[in-house]
Amino acid sequence: MTPDLDAAVAEPTARELGSELIRLIKILTSMRQYVPTPDPALDITHFPVLFRLAQEPRRVSDLAECVHADVSTVSRQVSHLVQHGFVHKAPDAQDGRAHLLDLTPAGHAAVESITARRGEWLRGVLHDWSQSDADALLTGVRRLGDDLEATKTRLAPGPGHSRGA
Repeated sequence: MTPDLDAAVAEPTARELGSELIRLIKILTSMRQYVPTPDPALDITHFPVLFRLAQEPRRVSDLAECVHADVSTVSRQVSHLVQHGFVHKAPDAQDGRAHLLDLTPAGHAAVESITARRGEWLRGVLHDWSQSDADALLTGVRRLGDDLEATKTRLAPGPGHSRGA
């Protein structure tokens, strides 16, 4: 399906938006060192894993897909989180060869703490924004994230295909 070009975003706007998104990613990346964590064993790279497991127990392969990362990377992160008591690994009742990952009480507490700290930090960043501006940003960011995930799904090769094929 071809998008309606009359309703599409203008090319100069798309270019400027692309530049601003790159700027935003670079700023956020440079600020990673300042992100407060509830425990010295946690760093910002663990957050996506913790937040996805807070939604529901998952297998490593499902978790990797959810956080848009390689299975081996997520497996290393999970091992670290299990070792430090944030994640529990249990045999999958549906498939004895696999394990389901779930947060421990310490993992749930970490997610709550991270959420609260991040919210307070963002309130400080947006201190002079109106509620309607913040709501509009939330709506736009959520829509962009949803559209990016839908595009990734649409562009991903089907089962049995590899990128190099």
